[in-house]
Formats: sequence, C-alpha cells, structure tokens
Amino acid sequence: MSFDMEYYNRFPTVLKNALINGTVKFPDSLQCEYEDLVVYRGVSYSKNKTTIDKSDFFSNMERNLINPMVPVDSKNMSSYSCSCYLNIDEMRVCAKFPRKNKAIAKGIIQKEYGPIDINNATSHVDWYLFDEIDPSEKFEVVEKWEKNG
Repeated sequence: MSFDMEYYNRFPTVLKNALINGTVKFPDSLQCEYEDLVVYRGVSYSKNKTTIDKSDFFSNMERNLINPMVPVDSKNMSSYSCSCYLNIDEMRVCAKFPRKNKAIAKGIIQKEYGPIDINNATSHVDWYLFDEIDPSEKFEVVEKWEKNG
C-alpha cells in the first residue's frame, strides 16, 4: 500500500512526523477499509476519574509527550497506535488485568476513525486514530477492579 502526504496529514503530529521522516512505516497488513468492530481497551479509572475521555485513547508516543516517564520505542510502529483487543480474555492476560487505576472498556471502532492492524494470534488491534478523533462516546466501562471505586 502506498500513502501520500495528504493521508499522513490526517494523523496526530507525532505519528505524521515519524511517517514523513521514515522512523516508522505502516505495516503491509494495515486495513483502511473494514467493518465496525467491537473491541476492548484499558482505560484510566479511579474514584476521581470514572468517565472515559479522549486521553484514554492516546498512543504511548502521545502519552510520552505529556509524561516523559511513559516508556516508548519510537521505532516501533505499535507505539503510535491505540491498543485494543477483540477478545476480552486475551486483553486481561496481555494487559495484566485487574490493575490499579484501570478498567476495561468495550466499544466500537470504525474505519472513519482510522486504520487498523490486527494480530489474529493474540486478538490485538493496533488502531491508528486520525487526529482530533475522540471515540470515547463509543466506549463504556464493562469491568473494573473493586479497589478502584
């Protein structure tokens, strides 16, 4: 698949710049056209934060810009994605749930929000959200750790 500058400009600056300067490239398995999918995602959740918002969908690279303590590998394309899972059990194992200050949200992802890359072996989805997209209203908390409120 070949992408042009117009397509790159649809993404957050940190991903757009990494694509332009060749630090990363989209995988050949990237899907730009797909049916709506039900996925699970870890979101921040505590007694003080009980709603899902746009920050729950930042990539690790975007989170690192806000908090440099967030570990990232700038050469790993997955660092620029919003991680989701098709299977809640796989998500629990891979994301080590239950976790303090985290909950599991269930929601719908759509091609209008950005392309995806699915690992069928783990049900993991790298979701490359377009800039200014806020999918939070499409998600709801379905599982939380009781100690989180």
